[in-house]
Amino acid sequence: MQGLEVLKRLCKQYFNEIIYLFIFIKLVLFHLLSSTPISSGVYSTSIGFLFIFYSMSFFFRHKGRLFFSYGVSAVISLVLLANSLYLDYYSSPVTISTFYQTANLSGLGDSILFLFRIDYLLYFIDLAVFPFIFFKQSFVYRKKPSIVKGVLPFMAIGLIGIFIKPIKLTVIDQMENPVQAYDSLDQTVQYGILGHHALDTYFHIREAQFELSSDEKKTIQSALTQKKEYENESTYEGFGKKKNLIMIQVESLQHFVLNKKVNGQEITPTLNRLLNNSISFPNFYAQTIGGNSSDAEFLTQTSLFPIKTGSVFFRYPSNTYHSLGQNLKKEGYSTVAVHADEKTFWNRQEMYPSLGFDQYVTIEQFPQKEIIGMGVGDKEMFKETARMLAEIEKPFYSFIVTLSNHMPYEIDIERQSLQLPDELENSLLGNYFQAVKYTDESLALFLESLNEKALLEDSIIVLYGDHNGIFHKDKAMVEEWLKRDISDEQWYREFATVPFLIYHPAIKGEVHQTISGQIDVTPTLTSIMGVDQQRVHAMLGVDLLRTNSGSVLIPSGGYVDKSLYITEDSVSDDVTLEQQKLLDISNLIIKGDYFR
Repeated sequence: MQGLEVLKRLCKQYFNEIIYLFIFIKLVLFHLLSSTPISSGVYSTSIGFLFIFYSMSFFFRHKGRLFFSYGVSAVISLVLLANSLYLDYYSSPVTISTFYQTANLSGLGDSILFLFRIDYLLYFIDLAVFPFIFFKQSFVYRKKPSIVKGVLPFMAIGLIGIFIKPIKLTVIDQMENPVQAYDSLDQTVQYGILGHHALDTYFHIREAQFELSSDEKKTIQSALTQKKEYENESTYEGFGKKKNLIMIQVESLQHFVLNKKVNGQEITPTLNRLLNNSISFPNFYAQTIGGNSSDAEFLTQTSLFPIKTGSVFFRYPSNTYHSLGQNLKKEGYSTVAVHADEKTFWNRQEMYPSLGFDQYVTIEQFPQKEIIGMGVGDKEMFKETARMLAEIEKPFYSFIVTLSNHMPYEIDIERQSLQLPDELENSLLGNYFQAVKYTDESLALFLESLNEKALLEDSIIVLYGDHNGIFHKDKAMVEEWLKRDISDEQWYREFATVPFLIYHPAIKGEVHQTISGQIDVTPTLTSIMGVDQQRVHAMLGVDLLRTNSGSVLIPSGGYVDKSLYITEDSVSDDVTLEQQKLLDISNLIIKGDYFR
């Protein structure tokens, strides 16, 4: 009994210190729950920051010190939860650039709820328990503020903890710049989540003051004027001259569902038929990073890579871009973008004019008869879009972004048309198939409407997936469905690709095995659409109809933990210097607004 009283007295005396012990436990727990490696730098940097926060508590008197520390714990708990959810979806921690994207949150409630795990509540247990202790009348905590004995020594210890890792990397490992990690996930592995946010803040402030140097401008110019060597002449050059161009970006569509059946039913019958009159690219990859769907739009419209953190749509919407839309406008095309969600989602209302779109049709312009998930259902969207396209000036370039096939893939049961086996009912994969089938049916209605309005013969239709919907972490589900094992290389070659096809009734089905990515869309289409090549500025992608061999770089920070470089011979995370240079040049073009 006496020992229990001593323990109570000690806990009461050192309650402030106990709060920081629990914060440290939560920081370690974050790495365990997110499967993020814990390096020595995680421990030293995390402890360093906690000592600094602890030293700051000495500015307060008595229970004020506890309230300050409790506030620190509450903020860190929210930071850990946000990063856990973001890592689950994007394989990347939150950055300052992410906060530009808060306008997106209104439409992502279902996706966030789907990703939430019950063990994430562990971040908040101490916050729930501690108030019951220090709000008791019997709880007395009397500590006087002390700068000399409290703030200065613990602040010094904290700074030592923070700088141990970079000093080690500089002195022992001879690294030139120990804090310049390639991406935010690397920062988290090396310095912990608190270290990542400190570095992210530093780099963000530095980027805000960025200007291109004369050497950087020369490097960009050299890369853009470097002549590309092609093996072939394109038999489709100018095929789409003066025809309408309808480009459809399909939410979360992967290539592996094409020509596949479940319970004897085709998942994508419409897409399967389209392949008979399409040029298709089965080895085509999404290259998005933190901007998700908006990155796919940026890649396919500009032939530039997205920025390393955040979304170009939020951070650089007013830049000058040499886009597909801008090129077609010079050829006399009217341009319209369609997305049946709120106009502010991904800041499209600011970005689309910079990409050359004169008109942007959003949820406000659609009837609200069919709402699925985040916006108007694809069937209603396509029906209204076909009516609108029949009325606008020809030739036109229409860019359409679908919405219904969005995580968590919840299609109302009355709109589901697949009869799934029991093992797929109410599973992520089964729901994905139902959502894909719904969008495929929507596309069939759209094509019928275009044909009725005499638009099909006069239009080139381009369709591609924006990013994966079923990820490497879901591989076991796909293996169970197919009743076979899938190696990591097989996954990236057969299951991580997204469709890219170019359709017209006069095309006899062609399959091009060239390994390629979204950055290659605009160079390929400017050739097909017969855009005057003297008006086309150099692009980082290639014309896929002029080459048989190819490779693709999938940057990290989006749907892969490490950058992948895929060729005919290998799937590797050893990115070549040439590929890294390409990423850096694209980043410089955007940050420095080079084309202005």
